[in-house]
Amino acid sequence: MSELEEKLGAGYQQIVIGLVIFVAGALWGGLSAGEGMTAENVYWPAVVMLSGAMMTLLGTTFGTDHEDDRSNDLNDAMSELTTMLTDLQDKVMGGGGDAAPVEEVSSDDAEEDE
Repeated sequence: MSELEEKLGAGYQQIVIGLVIFVAGALWGGLSAGEGMTAENVYWPAVVMLSGAMMTLLGTTFGTDHEDDRSNDLNDAMSELTTMLTDLQDKVMGGGGDAAPVEEVSSDDAEEDE
């Protein structure tokens, strides 16, 4: 096990790659800066920088095995959104969601009514 993996967790490769991409975008943007600079000159370097930053953040969010180092906000938000969408789908499909459960009628009860 490498020292980086020990300190950063299983997502260390994603963190390192994200930082390298971020720095590459920053260098690209810095080199393209000049007198007559317009927004289009900065667009692609900024996209590269933001992509690198997102890779790094996702590596730190999901890549670590250490409970204290992990950020659960994104994972918790995704779980909550999934639960809300499932409840909405149940309501739309006729499941009723939070409504009282429908009593099941056994075949014995159905035969007695006839």
